[in-house]
Amino acid sequence: MPNLVLVIGNKAYSSWSLRPWLLMRQAGIAFDEIRVSLYEKGAKQNILQYSASGKVPVLRHGSLTIWDSLAICEYLAEQYPEKQLW
Repeated sequence: MPNLVLVIGNKAYSSWSLRPWLLMRQAGIAFDEIRVSLYEKGAKQNILQYSASGKVPVLRHGSLTIWDSLAICEYLAEQYPEKQLW
């Protein structure tokens, strides 16, 4: 299975980014984390490297890109049914 990569903003003030990050950490799901500073010049361009939506969080799993926090959580629940995420 390809590595999971979670692209997020700062967890202190991006609660949308925090949600899938917490879920993955709590469930013990291994992932690589890429943190994008949301309030620096060029932030939008930086995010666009990972997702066409231009928003975080973004989960990349192989060729699949998911950019909504609830959709990310649902996808993870489907991929890891033994974790009983719902």
